[in-house]
Amino acid sequence: MSGLAARLTSGPPLVLDGGLGSMLISRGLAPGMAPETWNLEHPDRVLEVHEAYVAAGAEAVHTNTFGGSPLRLQAFGLADRCAEIQDAGVRLVRQAGARWVLGDIGPAGDYLAPVGQADPAAWRVSFATQARALAEAGVDGLHIETMSDLREATVALEAALEATGGALPVLVSMTFGRRRRGFFTVMGDRVGPALAALEAAGASAVGANCSVTSVDMGDLAAEALDAVDVPVLLQPNAGQPRLEGDSLHYDQAPEAFAAEVADFARCGVRGVGGCCGTDPRFIARLVQCL
Repeated sequence: MSGLAARLTSGPPLVLDGGLGSMLISRGLAPGMAPETWNLEHPDRVLEVHEAYVAAGAEAVHTNTFGGSPLRLQAFGLADRCAEIQDAGVRLVRQAGARWVLGDIGPAGDYLAPVGQADPAAWRVSFATQARALAEAGVDGLHIETMSDLREATVALEAALEATGGALPVLVSMTFGRRRRGFFTVMGDRVGPALAALEAAGASAVGANCSVTSVDMGDLAAEALDAVDVPVLLQPNAGQPRLEGDSLHYDQAPEAFAAEVADFARCGVRGVGGCCGTDPRFIARLVQCL
């Protein structure tokens, strides 16, 4: 068992970082720009964000590579720089002093038919390329996150395991919304069966991020914990978003967020952090509450 995998099963809950995109936007990232390009063009600003999370108490920090797969990068003409972007992203988290570096892998950007025109074979190649580059750059583990289709999440997981020879823990988080009958992804995947399927496919830890508030995530936690034996990770948003002018704002205070997240951590959730709307203040307060 790797160091990160062992850490997820012992000691207090592992504290992850919080939102990254909004932090980069506050430092000048323009709308429509690929955040991953800043690993190369403005590494000092990315480093500032990572350092702020480390200072707040985050043990595991995600690389700035959420949209760093070749399929996502090709829209910006950067597919051939995939490895360079992953390497820079890992180096910046290491430089920030994080205990554990999580190689961040997000969705490929398209859905399967009839919703979209995605090709599962192309998904597999793209995810494998990114996972291999992150592994070669020296991550402690991979985190496939914000997946809304179990089929894509499974392809990404299988590709990552194959590309790294199973040498790294691969964590997988999906994004669920609260419906009248429970929590489902936009593609209709329910929490329990989806997370159980990912566990069966070889995930070292499973969970949920984005889409829901810390209040709703507390209810989701019970269903997730009942469904799997591997560690569960949860990263809720900082309340519900509201549009002010051209930007989104989240109105939850760090104190309320931290208290609610700490509650479901005490129920057995092994990894906790934040997603949209959270920043280092939220993580610092969470650390105090655990």
